[in-house]
Amino acid sequence: MSLHIEAVTDALNHNHVAFLPRGELFIDRSLLDHFFSKHKDEYVKQLETAAQCMGLSVLGVEINGEWSRALLTDMSYKKLEGYFTVGCINGPVARLIENYGFFNPMFSMKENPSLLSGVATQLLREVEEKTGLAYANRFRAIAIADDIAGNKGLLFSFGYFLDVVWPIYRKIAEIIKESGLFAFFHSDGDMRKVVEPLIRAGYDCIHPVDTQAGLNLYELKKEFGESVSFMGHIDTITWTKEHIHKEMSLAENEFKKGGLILGSTCGISMKTVNDKLGVLYPQWERE
Repeated sequence: MSLHIEAVTDALNHNHVAFLPRGELFIDRSLLDHFFSKHKDEYVKQLETAAQCMGLSVLGVEINGEWSRALLTDMSYKKLEGYFTVGCINGPVARLIENYGFFNPMFSMKENPSLLSGVATQLLREVEEKTGLAYANRFRAIAIADDIAGNKGLLFSFGYFLDVVWPIYRKIAEIIKESGLFAFFHSDGDMRKVVEPLIRAGYDCIHPVDTQAGLNLYELKKEFGESVSFMGHIDTITWTKEHIHKEMSLAENEFKKGGLILGSTCGISMKTVNDKLGVLYPQWERE
């Protein structure tokens, strides 16, 4: 087992960590093409190079599209087996929004719950298929990406979440865990109300701890203890370099016994790359 995988596994299991692992679930392909153009159209090689340049232990891999299915089928992602690789799949709410826009799904979900269940049926089949392929490719986790909250809380009522959305998430987590993988959950916004239900559903790690929505990593740690881990926390957009340094030092001290994978709250893209990224990732070098 590589040092990267060992450190992340210890963090998720709340064991003492030799070092606080770092990682990103979302590294945009346009950024990879821009900074690692020597490997243009070689997604796996670009990801590997980016991980080396930033010193990442956790590497998120998009596995939504047909192009990624081909890479999974060809076992191309095995080249990343030295990293704690997480396959990212869009959740049911994200898929409704992709297909119908934002406002129509929000209205239709409340009026017609079967709309979401129809999407969920197809999604569960896809999760089962891709989870098996991900395991064969030496992935270590699957992340469900579903932005279900804004800065003021959930996009729908908590009751609707428990009655309609949560059972879907629970079934997804069951499929992931039965394959021997960790289950991650991503949503921006203030999602503190759903952390406890997500833990009950079987999720091991919550991403990204959206500080702009008022989430506080240390309050969450105090409330949920060792029942879940977190990933993200560092706001490279609005925080100053001094603030980032301070938070990184505090996190290093507070999470010596695991529970955190340090990373950005916004992912890495051409829109988010700035000089403060080098504070979070001192090894950040571009080809």
